[in-house]
Amino acid sequence: MTSPILLGIDVGTSSTKSLVLSSDGRVLGVAVKDTPVNTPRPGWAEQDPEAWVAAALSTARRAVDAAGVDASAIHAVGLSGQMHGTVCVDSSGVPLRPAVIWADQRSSQQVAELQAEIGPQCLAAWTGNPVATGFMLATWLWLRALEPVVYKATHWLLLPKDYVRYRITGCAGTEPSDAASTSLFDPTYRTWSTPLMAALGLDAAVLPAVHASTEVAGGLTREAASAAGLVAGTPVVYGGSDQAAQALGNGVLAPGVASSTIGTGGQIFAPTARPTIDVAELRMHSYCHVLPDVWHVQTAILSAGLSLRWLRDQVLGEGSYQELADMASTVPAGASGLLFSPYLAGERTPHMDPRARASFVGLTRRHERRHLVRAVMEGVVLAMRQGLDIMEALGVPLDTIVASGGAAKHPLWLQLQADIFDRPVTRTDTIEAAATGAAMLAGAGVGAFASLYDAVDRVVRYRDGVVRPDASRVAAYKRVYELYGSLYPALRSTGWALTEVAMGEGDRAKGCADAKV
Repeated sequence: MTSPILLGIDVGTSSTKSLVLSSDGRVLGVAVKDTPVNTPRPGWAEQDPEAWVAAALSTARRAVDAAGVDASAIHAVGLSGQMHGTVCVDSSGVPLRPAVIWADQRSSQQVAELQAEIGPQCLAAWTGNPVATGFMLATWLWLRALEPVVYKATHWLLLPKDYVRYRITGCAGTEPSDAASTSLFDPTYRTWSTPLMAALGLDAAVLPAVHASTEVAGGLTREAASAAGLVAGTPVVYGGSDQAAQALGNGVLAPGVASSTIGTGGQIFAPTARPTIDVAELRMHSYCHVLPDVWHVQTAILSAGLSLRWLRDQVLGEGSYQELADMASTVPAGASGLLFSPYLAGERTPHMDPRARASFVGLTRRHERRHLVRAVMEGVVLAMRQGLDIMEALGVPLDTIVASGGAAKHPLWLQLQADIFDRPVTRTDTIEAAATGAAMLAGAGVGAFASLYDAVDRVVRYRDGVVRPDASRVAAYKRVYELYGSLYPALRSTGWALTEVAMGEGDRAKGCADAKV
């Protein structure tokens, strides 16, 4: 008897990925399509929702073709996707404007006003989380203030992967792992936060119903099935956030094991047996896992792999990521006295500051390209270490780190995490963890797996060769980490002032463009 075959689709920021998975753990086919991020004004980050749909359907077709299986062999489809973003659709399901995604900074005023009006204690009680720019709540308040026509015409507010699922099934809805990332959701009770919406005068009717991650939402429409080369009616489950899905794909379900993902952004994800909230300062996130009885805490930095990409594209002008990491491997710990703070798009954990700005500190004539690369890579991991410290202070068990994301492919990224985190780092054999997790959710939804724990037992395999901290480098990074921690307080006011300068330039540029029309 052949194993059921499943399709997972991950709606990412820089690309959409589809993966065909056998329920015995074999990856049969993978396809990827890049999706551009648009920045029409400084600090803005938008994407075309229809580009996600097109990418999902085209990669699904190519992944199934690569797998060499018949379309009728696909038992179910699961989705995962980038968190926090907002798609406004009208009563016909048509997007009213481009999607505002997680990296967007336009709602900083609304965030400041909200924090002053509601206060951290109420936010902790009602949603368990801070509010940040790019989150659905902040974007919704910005729309109410500055795009009232769109605000009033919005019938549904949908997260990115939920919009794609809506378009391919006709079923609007969401699930707890992604809903919890909106700052509109109570993760403890797994429901939309009625007290928050009442306090802000927001209409809950635009928020879709919440279902279990493994529940079947509906079947593929004929149109979607035709575009994807699949069979109409193929079950599609509600799915999960990209972070919860990658954790599932890496087997990170129980307290004590955390995942460290370095992709466009950087996240540390740690499962907990109950909601764990940073009540005093709200420096990290408390979300729902894709399992009904598991939660997780999550720290996030906005410019992880994005920092290395910026350095390559805007400064160095050449080199693959592997070549850059090889170059950095020739530089000792501490990058010869050079520090980098990776705040290219503001920052979340621990500062929650959209106006934070990146910096190189300590540059001298003797620093070369390889030092810049090493400093950027170290700066990313040092920033993530700050989130790890918050988790540890709140009593979250963190015995082993599972490295995930594109950075898990190079030994230097792994060793930097082991040395700076001062913890062993391991990897799984999972390919495209979020898409794999999405496929596992699909399998659990149609009975191909008895449970998500069964899915992990059958799919996830850990690699041999744990990367362990080196005592001498751990000692060196302890001092570097202390110095890194001093950068943000020292440079905060300067960063804020420079943000105002940049915003003023953007306004002047827009005025010039308008004058030419």
